[in-house]
Amino acid sequence: MRLLLSIRCFCFFAIFLTLTCWEVIAQDENKQSRRDRLMQRFDENKDGKLDEEERDNIRNFLSRSRNAEGVETTKRDDKIHIPKDYDPKKEYPFILTIHGYRGNGKGQLRFFPLKELAEKYDFIYCAPDGIDNSWNATDACCDWKGKVDDSKYLRSLILKAMKEYNIDKKRVFVTGLSNGGFMSYRMAHDHSDLITAIVPFAGVGFNQWPSNPKNPVSILHIHGTKDKTIKWEGGGIGKLKYPSAEDNFSKWKAFNGCKKKAKVEKANIDLDRKVSGSETEIVRFESNNGKVVMELWEVVKGGHVTPPRSAARERIIKWMLARTK
Repeated sequence: MRLLLSIRCFCFFAIFLTLTCWEVIAQDENKQSRRDRLMQRFDENKDGKLDEEERDNIRNFLSRSRNAEGVETTKRDDKIHIPKDYDPKKEYPFILTIHGYRGNGKGQLRFFPLKELAEKYDFIYCAPDGIDNSWNATDACCDWKGKVDDSKYLRSLILKAMKEYNIDKKRVFVTGLSNGGFMSYRMAHDHSDLITAIVPFAGVGFNQWPSNPKNPVSILHIHGTKDKTIKWEGGGIGKLKYPSAEDNFSKWKAFNGCKKKAKVEKANIDLDRKVSGSETEIVRFESNNGKVVMELWEVVKGGHVTPPRSAARERIIKWMLARTK
């Protein structure tokens, strides 16, 4: 009897030990599998290492969650930056700057720094984070699940800034890189009552917009002719197509009624750090009264946008601040 009991106890212990070992192995495999997936997703250079920005993107991704319906359940980083000498009695322009796919707000401010320019030119700005490091801008780019209404969220950010600070309602601007460029066009279309002008870098809009924007919105579009990610000549992400930079520009020229070609002071500038000389060619169209402006900055031989040189960055800011509703 004792022998039988001992055998049963031994068998039970052996089964328990085996199951525990398998559970530990499975947990280790899951952890390794998750690490591999994160590395595959965020190691943009494919060098097997993570730089500071890639680690930021992973931390940002892991800090976010969605409920079963895909609705956001955690707060985004949407800090509003104001000048040091902010005066509540004075009206300030507002700039919303939108990161690209797999990016975040901090990375966008490394790409297009605004802190010093905000002090120099007196404007307020915000660089928010997209859910899962992306924006639901168009069918081609880039939240293909379509469960997050980023257009509504970004509008609410602008209205929040207007409620908390003395924002000049006639000078509200949006700029963005890549997926953020697509989102800039989406904001211009959806909220033309609110947006004065946009500056998209390497991002376009829908092939066919569902409707015309209700109000004109000035546009400065920047795009590299050798961009392999969002191609100058247009292309697709999977089966979803996006227009060429020139076709997209022509559509918005028609939307805005900008038929008159205008002269450009310094029509060739040095924007791209990776291309020698004054590689960027600028063409400009205006509405009849000159209030609505369309500019296309063609970065000849430029790729998927490197951070613009400081002089070009300042010119972009001055272009924005000169626009008004």
